[in-house]
Amino acid sequence: MRQHYPDFFETAFTEGFRTEQHNYEYRLVPQEIGQLQVPTGKIVANDPLVMFETEPFTETFPTGSFPVQLAIAQVTPLDAAGATQGEMEPDERVALARIVFDDRPVASWKMAVWENSDVTQLAANEFFGYGVDAGTGAFMDEKACKRLESRLEQDEAFSEALMAEMDQTYKHTRSWLVKDMGDGCNIAMFSSGWGDGSYASYIGYDADGQIVRLLTDFYLVDWMEGQEGE
Repeated sequence: MRQHYPDFFETAFTEGFRTEQHNYEYRLVPQEIGQLQVPTGKIVANDPLVMFETEPFTETFPTGSFPVQLAIAQVTPLDAAGATQGEMEPDERVALARIVFDDRPVASWKMAVWENSDVTQLAANEFFGYGVDAGTGAFMDEKACKRLESRLEQDEAFSEALMAEMDQTYKHTRSWLVKDMGDGCNIAMFSSGWGDGSYASYIGYDADGQIVRLLTDFYLVDWMEGQEGE
């Protein structure tokens, strides 16, 4: 299993990050969307509109209120000469989403997993991720997850109401929402890269082994390409 993770997990959230892949230019812009309430320290990452995963990651995270940030890619096609086609408005996609528990720099990353995830069985470039079927990812405390589950079961229209609220931040083709779920908890929702798929999350630790980040990568930037066997 791959043990080394790219620098852009951090640099993507700074102004000016740019890369080219597959005849497209990606310019990443950081965007803070609000504070996530983490009362229990157990965090769930999932598609909040279909709720395939409701189990929290095995790691226990710091408790409190923490900023949620997106790295939004402005995606522009390149012509045969490698120049951007300036007359076209960039397509905006959420490339990465993260919770910042502390501003200290990340010294190491580890894949976030669930109780029965056996990382020793993963081949190179394989990962454990959560399934997306409604083009949306999220972070939430386990307490918020239970409240969301209950609300979706009781009100069939609640998912449509959430999507309508997300549309208030829509720009072709991304949106986000931080939704209060009551009782001191909320959920942070955001568009998931190109849409549906399976997406892994990663925990960032500082030099003392303390958790400082939780990040989900929506694989707009194909950092795994060419890494077979590392």
